[in-house]
Amino acid sequence: MNTKLTALLTAIAVLGTSTAAQAGRHDDGVEYAEVVDARPIYREVRVTVPREECRDERVVYDDGYRGGRNNGGVGAVLGAVVGGVVGNRFGQGSGRALATAAGAVVGASAGASIGRNNGGGYREPSYGYEERCTTVQDSRYEQRVDGYDVRYRYHGRIYDTRLPYDPGDRIAVEVNVRPASY
Repeated sequence: MNTKLTALLTAIAVLGTSTAAQAGRHDDGVEYAEVVDARPIYREVRVTVPREECRDERVVYDDGYRGGRNNGGVGAVLGAVVGGVVGNRFGQGSGRALATAAGAVVGASAGASIGRNNGGGYREPSYGYEERCTTVQDSRYEQRVDGYDVRYRYHGRIYDTRLPYDPGDRIAVEVNVRPASY
């Protein structure tokens, strides 16, 4: 008989606890209130986005210097000799000396020019174009949600709070009932 009595008392205790819970009493002290309004709070933030910017740039492929030695002096000597021989061949009488001298001068000038062009020295540089790219930073401003100003109703009274998230249709509120101090 003690077993039946213990079972009956346990059942009554369980029913009493469940009835108290249905009446709105929670052991953890958390209840829910209706959200009346939730307005986002915005702040402006600067956003930087990298972008590649390319352009065609003129470059020198051959700077015009051929390297080697400048053979203008050697060419001038050889040209003077050849020019003098040719002038001597075509000149006659007392004009032969004048033709030889003139041939030597013209030959020296031509030989120097040929020696510079063929043996080294300078010529016109060659150019081309190559694509050059750099990374640039584009900036823009965006509106970002920083939180929410929330208005909610609990037992007929309106309350305000600020939350870092949108609570939806209801918000958990902590209820703490304690006796007033005297």
